[in-house]
Amino acid sequence: MTDTTHDHDVDHQVDDATSSSTPPPTEPASPADPATPRLTLGARIGTALAAVVVAIYVATSILTVVPQGDATRALTAAARPYFSQQWNVFAPSIQKTNRHLQMQAQWRDDSGALVKSEWLDITRAEYAAGEGEIQPARTVKQSANLLKTYTERFRGLTPEQQAIVQDTFIRRADTDSGFAAKTAVSLIDQLSALDEGGRGRVITMLRADYVLKEFTTYWATAWFGRDIERVRWRVATERPNDFAHRSDDQQQFTPSTRTFGWREADDVIDPQALSVYQGIVERYAR
Repeated sequence: MTDTTHDHDVDHQVDDATSSSTPPPTEPASPADPATPRLTLGARIGTALAAVVVAIYVATSILTVVPQGDATRALTAAARPYFSQQWNVFAPSIQKTNRHLQMQAQWRDDSGALVKSEWLDITRAEYAAGEGEIQPARTVKQSANLLKTYTERFRGLTPEQQAIVQDTFIRRADTDSGFAAKTAVSLIDQLSALDEGGRGRVITMLRADYVLKEFTTYWATAWFGRDIERVRWRVATERPNDFAHRSDDQQQFTPSTRTFGWREADDVIDPQALSVYQGIVERYAR
């Protein structure tokens, strides 16, 4: 018997076998929604404890800084040592006292008699000019800045030198008033003799004294409208209660005053500079 199968028939059979053995393509499955992970029991307990700790901390902080009464003091007594306020973190050289420059002046009236004024609080008048202002002018801090420098240099002197600086810087002289200012050379020699090696501190102190004399002379001239003959000043210091006693009616610290002697006002008044002080006096100080 003759095999009559042709090659092309074999090819068709092989193709049919191959196609029947190949699995039909499947459609892609839709992605399943991701399951939301649930917190374990330990995580829930830890979260709850953290929330309780934060709530206690916030409540204790509020009770610590609000004005204290009997109830709040009792509630915060145990925690108060751990919530003390350290303001020097934000202001390392915080000023704990309020210093005011107060000035007194003398002049001659129409009859030639010597007139002495009342004490004028320059610092209070300057601060009044800055009330309600977001960015007050720098003139409202002139006396405060001068007092800071003056007080620091004064404290650098010995007690004997401080006593001389607090005295008058006036001497008798052949003038219309019969007095004149002590010379800078005589003051430097007098003060330097009390502390060898402290001549530099003496000179810087006298410079600050001269600036303060000029400043108070202009203020007195602008305020009283007179030809000022001499001036003197005093430093009034007030210290507020400490933070722990901020709500107490009783003051912890007694106000103090340090008075300095008369200085001869032998300055040549500059009309332009005087007009600035006159403007400040008329707008804010009256």
